[in-house]
Amino acid sequence: MNFKELAGFVNNIGKAYHVPCYDICVYHDTKRAFRKKYNSHDFPRTFKKLRKNLYFMHSGAKLMCCVALMQLVENKKLSLEDKVSSFVEDFEPSASISDMIYEYSRTLDFERDDYGFVNVSKIIEKASGVTFNNYIEENITKPLKMKSTSFILSEKNKKKIAVQYVFNSKTSEITESNNSIYELYNKNKGCLITTVDDYARFCEAVCSGKCHRLLNEENTYLLINKLIYKETKKDDAFVCMGYNGGLVLIDIKKKITIVYAQHLQNIPVSQLEMYPSLRKLTYEAVGNDTWTKDYKTA
Repeated sequence: MNFKELAGFVNNIGKAYHVPCYDICVYHDTKRAFRKKYNSHDFPRTFKKLRKNLYFMHSGAKLMCCVALMQLVENKKLSLEDKVSSFVEDFEPSASISDMIYEYSRTLDFERDDYGFVNVSKIIEKASGVTFNNYIEENITKPLKMKSTSFILSEKNKKKIAVQYVFNSKTSEITESNNSIYELYNKNKGCLITTVDDYARFCEAVCSGKCHRLLNEENTYLLINKLIYKETKKDDAFVCMGYNGGLVLIDIKKKITIVYAQHLQNIPVSQLEMYPSLRKLTYEAVGNDTWTKDYKTA
């Protein structure tokens, strides 16, 4: 493996794409292969401390809720054919859990709240018999030792959340957001607060299951290839861009995981070219094909 070109590209992200902070982790074949963190305002701090920065995972975090639903299916507490109306009052009678997984992963809460986080959490609670947060902790974050991950904004973790920036399309200026942490958090129901290290560990568990098997291979394949919405037509792969410009990529066949996080609202159109380049260089670094077909950048 040779990460020289990827490292050069990543080191230039801030300058080339005007991103004031970013964080990236790459796993290959069950091992962490590449790690880089940059924050223009945090240079006096140590690299170890920088890794503790927390990010809002918006759409990218939907994978965790879908994995939770599939765990309940695997444990016979839920069926993909079950009607959502059995768990959520006044829900359209024809919709199934399978429909919920696809529509929830495809749309944003403000676009269609009936298939949003609130109803997904109701299904998980009713099927499991415990609160949503307890289920996630006991079945996902605790087994994976994700100590900095939560769906709850608290006085403790809000102090570690990375600065949120805003891109102004009219002036091309990037400034710090004037919104409070709570306003930013409440903008997207079901927003996950996590570190890149934590979330990459979760994605790697989905990808290979070596450190901890969240789903059996059959259900992992089913989720990635048949159920969840993803921004690629490629088999055995999941790709998702988040609200702040983050990227989550899992390739269960080639055993590659990429988690990239940033806090930049209204990302400039020019930045969209970064994601396929980032993916291409990662694949080349580990000696795999460049995967140029059927990859959506937005």
